Amino acid sequence: MTASTDALRQQRRVRELSAAVTRALAADPSIHLRQQHFFKGNQSLASYAPHLRLQPEEQLEFLRGVADSLAIRLQYSDQTLHQSHLPDDPLARLVFDWLESLRTESLTPDTLPGVKANLEKRFYYWSAGFHHAGHTQSALGILLYTVAQMCWSRLMGRPVYEETEDVIEATRASINAELGTALAGLRRDRHNQSNYTPHALAIAHLVARSVEQALANKKKQSTDEDEDEASQDAFALLLDLDAGQEGAIHTAESAQSEVFSALKERYAIFDDQFDRITYPADSVRPELLEDYRERINQRIAAQHIPFPLLVQRIRRALERPLGERWEWDQEEGLIDGRRLTQLISSPMERRLFKRPQPLIQHQTSVSFLIDCSGSMKVHAETLTMMVDLLCKALERAGAQTEVLGFSTQAWNGGRPYRRWRATGRKPHPGRLNEVEHRIFKEADTSWQHANRAIMALLKLDLYREGIDGEAVQWASERLLAQSSARKLLYVVSDGSPMDSATNLANDDFYIDNHLHQVLGQSQALGVEVCGIGIGLDLGQLYQHALIADLHKGLDNHFIDDFIQSLRGSRR
Repeated sequence: MTASTDALRQQRRVRELSAAVTRALAADPSIHLRQQHFFKGNQSLASYAPHLRLQPEEQLEFLRGVADSLAIRLQYSDQTLHQSHLPDDPLARLVFDWLESLRTESLTPDTLPGVKANLEKRFYYWSAGFHHAGHTQSALGILLYTVAQMCWSRLMGRPVYEETEDVIEATRASINAELGTALAGLRRDRHNQSNYTPHALAIAHLVARSVEQALANKKKQSTDEDEDEASQDAFALLLDLDAGQEGAIHTAESAQSEVFSALKERYAIFDDQFDRITYPADSVRPELLEDYRERINQRIAAQHIPFPLLVQRIRRALERPLGERWEWDQEEGLIDGRRLTQLISSPMERRLFKRPQPLIQHQTSVSFLIDCSGSMKVHAETLTMMVDLLCKALERAGAQTEVLGFSTQAWNGGRPYRRWRATGRKPHPGRLNEVEHRIFKEADTSWQHANRAIMALLKLDLYREGIDGEAVQWASERLLAQSSARKLLYVVSDGSPMDSATNLANDDFYIDNHLHQVLGQSQALGVEVCGIGIGLDLGQLYQHALIADLHKGLDNHFIDDFIQSLRGSRR
């Protein structure tokens, strides 16, 4: 396992834990963390507050402060009221939103001392980072930093960050008279958002005016362009709300599709007459499937995975309590009132007890949906081994399994694309390729009978492009048709949806946005969808995501993560 994958897995565990804390504090199960942003369902909970901006390398102790702050704000802030007063000026809007986050943080009850400690740690962590980056050395940076320290200190009743107390002293003295009344109002009216709002707006507009004036004066006085640009670095940092950091760890890209939005999120298909569902094993010679099967058997044997233990762990992960029944005539347990008369007639009788015996449910359907796009060819052998092994183990553990795939029949559009060009190139035509959905193993076919058909995943000329949303919708419909109480869909991919013809005729994120829409619909219908990223993080696309580093085969970390995902949310 590579160091970057290990780090990526650790980051995902930390973020999932933070999202769980936020759900618990806010009593809202729809909250989740998608890459660097918290969401409530599909609604972003992003805050303008600079001290809450997430970075890829966040440590757990400081990330908890962000999660706790968002949860507290969900409890104590009226978002409609807040939105109705947001200033138009970007900097004033930032300060106003920042002050609302600080207001709600100050309302954290004393019964949550850990949360209060996390919030303070987070603010001091941001303060140290801002100062050590040199932003307090510019006039603009020190102004905004000082206002943040003064407001935070007044609201929390806590001292400003000790390391910079002397640094901000002169600026604090110069603006204290202008901020004094509003600062007092922040603390006094922090329990009443309506009364608090005018004070927050006054501070926000004052800061915006001061910055505008300072920038104008700087432009007139400065003859050193480099110095002038450096003085604005702090504000570039603060106002670039979507800023991220480059790193060695890759994530699947996702953004808003203007075409999808313009069409009111209605997904279009230009021509579906060439779409088809196939059984790839039917197009592969039996002798070749047998060779593939032998090759995968050798790969699995070389992994030295203790299969019985794997089955046992999966079985336990899938168990769900249904209730309980009683075992009677026991020598220990709870007293059985119906047998008390026997204690009198037969004093030596010891079988007077009953014990509860829990009823366990294993009714789970698991479907693997494989992205058969061209870039997945390099992973085909290890991917086949992974899916084959997990299907066999899941089936032994009592689950029903299905292996599906998706690709296109042609590169660069095929017949629908040629027809679109021949008929005048209508703008925003929607999907322009021939979709092919593939069945490698059906749910009602055992692994014993389908294990050779699964080997068709090794037929590399089947890999072309990928249209994920329609495939997830198809796989979800198949799962919903099954009678199992629990339905899990694992989408195995190495990147974002990609079909060149569709992207060129619409925009780069048209099929990506359709995938987001379908994922929400599937989960609302009761399908638990999880993305398995091959060497990358699919967290931008999937609410639940795992990372598989297949360069050296299967590793224990991935198996542990997969088994944990089977547990889901216990009910």
